[in-house]
Amino acid sequence: MRRFLLFCALCLLALKARADFPVLDPNATAFPRASLNDFSNMVPAPAGTKGFLQTNGAHFQWSDGTRARFWGINVANTSLQESDENIVAMLRNFRAAGFNLVRLHHFDERGGIIDQTQADSKHFDQARLKKLDFWIAKARENGLYVYLDLLDYRLFKEGDGVRNADAIGRSAKPYAVFDDRLISLQKDYARALMRTHKNAYTGLSYADDPTIVMLEIYDENGLFMRRGLWRSMPEPYGAEFKAQWNDWLKKQYGSNDKLRAAWTQNGQSSLGPNESLENGSVEIPAMTWTPNQLKPEDRPFAASARKFDGARFAFDVHRSYFAQMKSFLRDELKIQVPLCATGRYDDLPDLSSQAKELDFIGCNFYYDHPYWGTGLPSWKLPSYYHGKNPISDLGEQSMAATLGLARVSGKPFVVREWNYCWPNTNRAAGTIEAATFGAMQDIDAMILFVYETNPSARLGYFNVRSDPARWGLAALGGQIFMQGLVAPLRNSVVVPYSTVDLFTYEKPYNPLYNLGWTVRMQNAFFDGDRFNAPDGTDLILPTGRSATGVYAGAPSLLYGRDLRGDGANNGVWAPAFWRDFDLTPRATNGTNFVYNGTLYSGSEGSALTRSMVLDSQVLRQQGLVPIGENTDQTSAHGVWDAKKRRLAFTELGRDEVLGAALDTLKLSGKIALDTRESRNGIFRSDTREVRRDAKTGRFEVLTPRVQVLAGNLNGARGFANGLQLDNVTQGAIVALSLDGKPLEMSQHFVVKMASDAHNSDEVAGRDPRFLRQPTGQFRLDSIGQGPVATGAKAATLPLEVRLGDSRLLQLWQTGSAWELLVENGKTTFWCDSPGAKFRLGDENSSGSWRLISAGKGVQISNSPLYPKGALAIQATN
Repeated sequence: MRRFLLFCALCLLALKARADFPVLDPNATAFPRASLNDFSNMVPAPAGTKGFLQTNGAHFQWSDGTRARFWGINVANTSLQESDENIVAMLRNFRAAGFNLVRLHHFDERGGIIDQTQADSKHFDQARLKKLDFWIAKARENGLYVYLDLLDYRLFKEGDGVRNADAIGRSAKPYAVFDDRLISLQKDYARALMRTHKNAYTGLSYADDPTIVMLEIYDENGLFMRRGLWRSMPEPYGAEFKAQWNDWLKKQYGSNDKLRAAWTQNGQSSLGPNESLENGSVEIPAMTWTPNQLKPEDRPFAASARKFDGARFAFDVHRSYFAQMKSFLRDELKIQVPLCATGRYDDLPDLSSQAKELDFIGCNFYYDHPYWGTGLPSWKLPSYYHGKNPISDLGEQSMAATLGLARVSGKPFVVREWNYCWPNTNRAAGTIEAATFGAMQDIDAMILFVYETNPSARLGYFNVRSDPARWGLAALGGQIFMQGLVAPLRNSVVVPYSTVDLFTYEKPYNPLYNLGWTVRMQNAFFDGDRFNAPDGTDLILPTGRSATGVYAGAPSLLYGRDLRGDGANNGVWAPAFWRDFDLTPRATNGTNFVYNGTLYSGSEGSALTRSMVLDSQVLRQQGLVPIGENTDQTSAHGVWDAKKRRLAFTELGRDEVLGAALDTLKLSGKIALDTRESRNGIFRSDTREVRRDAKTGRFEVLTPRVQVLAGNLNGARGFANGLQLDNVTQGAIVALSLDGKPLEMSQHFVVKMASDAHNSDEVAGRDPRFLRQPTGQFRLDSIGQGPVATGAKAATLPLEVRLGDSRLLQLWQTGSAWELLVENGKTTFWCDSPGAKFRLGDENSSGSWRLISAGKGVQISNSPLYPKGALAIQATN
């Protein structure tokens, strides 16, 4: 040890940092690098050499037939108006981090390409439009493809011929989808931008440039996105919308009597005495999932039958709008690239309308998005956040639940904005969770939101540029996603929605989507009574929203619930699939069912009351296996049909469906996992590469070329013969092979850790009103100006990192961000904590060290302390 320290002290050299050496410290450069390793070689340049992007079933492909996938970054609004020098620096930085796509966003709002000095919104600011040209041209040079939006935040004006323009707000939500004048203006804008204009640097129109690979018709717009405005639109839009609603009802029903009959539930019609199709006075529905929260006078307009038709109406309006815009873009402007629109992807009729008419599905995912108190203005402080560990979350805000609900079978899937938001202190774990989930689910594009260019190094809700916890892991996350380091899941589960399922207007969240951590999840929409699974389906998993549907073509889990109160089901209780079994459930209030390992084991679940059962004797006579029988074996809760590989229950609680689905896969021979783990919040991928433990809040990845530990790391020790740790608490640590070899054999690899970071002058913490609640609200009172700090503290016991039998690092510090890059015996080490005590290698390591710095060298004596101003330390064996 003494010899090692003396040798280090003698050999430490001060070198002037090369201009191209990666600077990771967000306080030392405007554009910090995401990794010591340069991943530019993974992003071929220039972009656009494979022709225009196309769709091929569920995925994208190039004109030459090869698969296309994208790891992208959003740049928005004023950040697009940086100097040419800064734009080039950003794009090179993106490429070095392994990004191959940039989404240029919000460029039609104030500060964007529309000339705000004009009386209308039809003129471009030529200087700012040229800046957009520059982005696209330089993205192409650097191997990055481009995603563009058409309608983001455009402010329509009276000079456009828009009525009551001041009342409809930015991007005219939701009026832009049903008002003819607004639709015409959108077409004019698309023609001017995509076809008439020529890029000042490439000479190409945007429509003819294969660098541009995706086009979004609108951003977060539409009738479902603004359903709360349906009954309070400014005039003349309110009258126009009501007239379209009444015209639609006339086409559906023809007469008031037929409408009244259709809207009658339990002998009572929701059509009011003063409402009439003949005079166009049928009121617009109150489209809410929580009608009990409405004012009493508004609740009649939230009756389920009226909302059912409201959803059908808005679905048709959306389809008409999408078809019109797509025809214009394709046929008149000759735009070849895939098209989408982004509305409420968690609102099934909205999602289905997009899937019916457009080329791919785009959605967002934000974990711990800021929110505001009731009656307080949005985007003003204070704001609130819940501060949970995302790895512990199995609710509707979790990644599997959000993205599983948004994906549609047979359509490419793009997460066009995602982020684990600051000030949540667990966002480092979330960043790696997202990259891994995208790889497992074989998602087509993951586009991180957002890269902002604030003049100071400052963290924000979404700004990743200066954040060691998000930007610091973006490059390694990109390799996980793009290079197949985590394999796609083997089994595919399809969740089918019938017409009744689709338009029964209830909140669609379902815990079953947590299956996304074990199998691939996607949704399908079907008409009629029979669903035939698409090729490659390993399990059909209905949601139980209605009694309709007979399912074929793959193993299935079938169950229902009592929907006799839903007028759309005409009083039916027994689901249609029981007719296919030739079985009729009977009513009971039975308990004490005993299970054989399917759904439950032994007496587990025996105390639950079941309202419907099957006749066990009839099941056995038909060669079926009863599941969950009472003690005298006369009644059963469910049945296994081995011949058709169907597991069916008379009813299932929402929290029982997930386990039953895994049991169906196991009975069908699709998986060999311990399905009981899911009841404790533990999920393993069917490839056995990923383990997500919500109970402890820990996320693990173990593959030949990448190993990850993230979340709550208290007591974590790592993997035998792989990445091993001591004395870690929280964050994410990633070890990744860079030479294609298994990690334990690699001669070129990177190991990186990030935990949390904050603005040194921010003001945030637990809201004092919720101190007694362990998961209560947190409040942000001041964002601060920076600099960025990680809150690292000296530790008595060192964090120790080993790879197999080789010790790589000891660091007497907690809370630090650090990175090790090893290449053929040379180790480069970066740490964000000047003065931190560290040791590279073991006590017997020998070799030469040098300090890479922008200034003078720092001599070390008895203890190696990380020098202030160091860009990195390099040690050569």
